[in-house]
Amino acid sequence: MRRSYRLSNRALGIVLLIAGAAAYFQTWGPAAVASQADITDEQLEAASGGRTVAIGSPNGERRILRIPLEVYVARVLAGEGEPNAPDAARQALAVAIRTYTLVQMGRHRREGFDLCDTVHCQVLGAANESSRRAALTTARRVLTVNGAPAEVFYSASCGGRSEGAAQVWPGATFPYMQVIRDDDVHEEDVPWTLDMTLDEVRQALSRAGFGGGPLRNIEIDGYNGSGRVERLRVSGMRPDEVAGPAFREALGTTRLRSTAFTLERQGNVVRFTGRGYGHGVGMCVIGAGRRARRGESLEAILAQYYPNLQLNDLASASVKPREVVAATVEAANRSGVLVSVPRDSKVSARDLERVAVAARESLSRVLGTAVSPVTVELHESLDHFRLEVRRPWWVSAAVTGTTIDLAPAALLAQREGIDATVRTAMAELLMSAELVNRPAWVR
Repeated sequence: MRRSYRLSNRALGIVLLIAGAAAYFQTWGPAAVASQADITDEQLEAASGGRTVAIGSPNGERRILRIPLEVYVARVLAGEGEPNAPDAARQALAVAIRTYTLVQMGRHRREGFDLCDTVHCQVLGAANESSRRAALTTARRVLTVNGAPAEVFYSASCGGRSEGAAQVWPGATFPYMQVIRDDDVHEEDVPWTLDMTLDEVRQALSRAGFGGGPLRNIEIDGYNGSGRVERLRVSGMRPDEVAGPAFREALGTTRLRSTAFTLERQGNVVRFTGRGYGHGVGMCVIGAGRRARRGESLEAILAQYYPNLQLNDLASASVKPREVVAATVEAANRSGVLVSVPRDSKVSARDLERVAVAARESLSRVLGTAVSPVTVELHESLDHFRLEVRRPWWVSAAVTGTTIDLAPAALLAQREGIDATVRTAMAELLMSAELVNRPAWVR
């Protein structure tokens, strides 16, 4: 025999309210309830564990600002991320930003801060609720290799295929950032175009340090494995060839959006047609957003763009400075030259000091001028040298004030050698006032 039970409207409402609340807390739990509340900078500061980042401007326009790590991650995510991206994409980029930050800390140590607020490092925006939530949700999580945070990069759009790090920064050895096919989320991309006259290109190359002219012709001299321009011939300029990434930098990275382009000349006008935006190394921000929209998780997105890296908590990672230098440093008490060499360098600090002192003394006698003290730093890798000095690809040494930065010893040995490189750089340092407005190739 079936019995029927009937509840009053009020009783039924109470039962449904209790059941709904129970289901809500069973499904989401206290952590999820907290995630719906507004996240404050104070919460992000607490999650930073005392880690801070000193932010400055390369030109010194703004004062140096020291902010907690997770506040910084939230602000960079607002500046570099795709607007309205799904949570998984924001979280993946937050992990990449945090990892990049920890490895690159001290990149601007000579200027007195860690990272700048431009595209040279990472662009900051005004943190919003979604960027704060992504930072807090992934707080302390980093990508690691051999137990330490990995040197990672990301760009706006790879255009369907990511770039190998060594193609952008020759000598870079990042086996976890090779060419990755990403075309399954770029099938509907519309190619971009850029029209420039030959004289406009010549002017851009001249500003970047090229000599010669007029520019008679531009030809692509080959593509690399990712389909990006590896090298171009620029007939009439000096030098008359240039690497793809250096050519893009010369024309302007916001004008020539990537090196994944073809070119066609019609009279005096060159039309560039390409795909993607940025250097293409590492995570593709646009691609990550599209992957998240089709349901891929934070872990799946990171595995796509950073294969063979592990996602770990900072507590289990060994955080080291970006570049370990000066395992052996000779003080400049008597010689007036302070040198810095990488740990395990085949060129000792004493030998480098001897070369630098000899160059300075002989050139000082000829030029009738002297500078003291002089700092000479031999870099560990070419990518660190290039990131530090931001000079054209053919440069072996860079002079800033009374400091000489040298490319790695192995590269110098393949070029003009350490002695000749140091002597040329020392001459530029001693004649800096006369050379200040001359092209880079002259210097």
